[in-house]
Amino acid sequence: MPSFQHGNSPALRGNAVNAQSLSSKSSADDFLKRNAAKYNLSNDLSGLDYVTTISTAAGSYVRYQQTVNGSPVFSKQLTATVDLDGHVSLVVSDYTPYNSVERAPDKLTKEQAETKAAAYINDKGKGKWGTTGNTFGYVIQNGKAIPVYKVVIHANEPFGAWEAIVHAGNGRLIEKKDLNQKATGSGQVFLPNPVESSGSAAGLADNNDADSPALNAQLKNVQLLGLDGTGKLAGQYVAINSKARTKSSDLTFNYTRSDNQFEDVMAYYHIDTLQRYIQSLGFANINNRSITANVNTYKQDNSFYSPTKKDLTFGSGGVDDAEDAGVIAHEYGHSIQDSQVPGFGNSLEGGSMGEGFGDYLGATYEDAVTGDGFGHACVAEWDSTSYSSSNPPCLRRLDEDKVYPRDVAGEVHADGEIWSQPLYELAGAIGRDAATKIILQSHWSLTPNATFNDGARAIKQADQQLNGGRNAKTIDAFFKARGLSTN
Repeated sequence: MPSFQHGNSPALRGNAVNAQSLSSKSSADDFLKRNAAKYNLSNDLSGLDYVTTISTAAGSYVRYQQTVNGSPVFSKQLTATVDLDGHVSLVVSDYTPYNSVERAPDKLTKEQAETKAAAYINDKGKGKWGTTGNTFGYVIQNGKAIPVYKVVIHANEPFGAWEAIVHAGNGRLIEKKDLNQKATGSGQVFLPNPVESSGSAAGLADNNDADSPALNAQLKNVQLLGLDGTGKLAGQYVAINSKARTKSSDLTFNYTRSDNQFEDVMAYYHIDTLQRYIQSLGFANINNRSITANVNTYKQDNSFYSPTKKDLTFGSGGVDDAEDAGVIAHEYGHSIQDSQVPGFGNSLEGGSMGEGFGDYLGATYEDAVTGDGFGHACVAEWDSTSYSSSNPPCLRRLDEDKVYPRDVAGEVHADGEIWSQPLYELAGAIGRDAATKIILQSHWSLTPNATFNDGARAIKQADQQLNGGRNAKTIDAFFKARGLSTN
């Protein structure tokens, strides 16, 4: 008795797919040859190697790899989308033309390239590292095809998988890339500090790091982004170094302030958030790195940024400095300026601008979290409860109406209040995002010994660059009120 089978047999379906793939590749080849000039290709498609065809019920996708002398040009591919009628409906191309091919007569061995890559990734010789890939190919720069090795390394420090593109001749680093998948954790923080979030300093006391119902009531649950997955508070933009050695296998970091691990979470969350905010404004090249934050390693009531070590340190005297987001933001501000102008603040006025910018960054960050009511024009309300009797307590204010040169005290923190006020007023007038973008843009115009007037002119020029000078009159007025010139 004959058997009956509904639909195509597996063999028939396979043959149909293969036929579709072959037909699609033929259609893609013909189309690219006819339109070679449009895509900067050779008429015979030399320098473009076929990779694969993916066929689906809706159409096929033909992928090619750009090559030089038979070796891949890394990350340079071309895809052709072919519809069911055999027509190419879309071409997406990374193909990059070049005028010459650089030779490497003294070509490195693969082993030499791996050693170079490990050094560039900065494993510091701390234990084993191993490669998971080492491929010879090319990159194209300034119209020239350059011979390179692409080396993928698993390192111990910094932990994880990294890619280094190393020149195949002289061994110089051409590109380094972090390949690690980032993890998201969770934790508890003050947001931004318990005084501002509660709207009062009443009933809030440090009491040698003791917990209290009033302080615990101000804890907020947050996501900790960009973690490296090791269980430590280390990630894309900050790595915590502390006595507590905070670690969680499930990436949950819920502590109260009586536990030193709480300050670790505070520092990680707020620094990471600030860097992501800077990038949201369109700046991918301002302090875009994992900065070390030393927490509870310094017993004085002070915090600082080290321009030589490029790290942050938060003191534990009085209220622990890392319990206040305003202090964290202020110190991160110094790191930001140093990344834009190495050695910034070498003069009294330059140093004062550094302190003023840090206060601006802290105050506007606090305002953005809770609104600009209680704590308006004040920074670090919680940290300052141990030394300020004002209401609210303030480390410094941004509305003291100081005028240059009449109120110059010759001390950078005091004179920073001359600079912070027009910045803060600008944010009030045109919005935090617009003002911060102008201010950050202006830093690149400055030098280590820049003056207040240099800074004011740079801010007006940055507004011209970014906004066609739309805010010029507002900028003029705010700086003129402080005795500073924008002309």
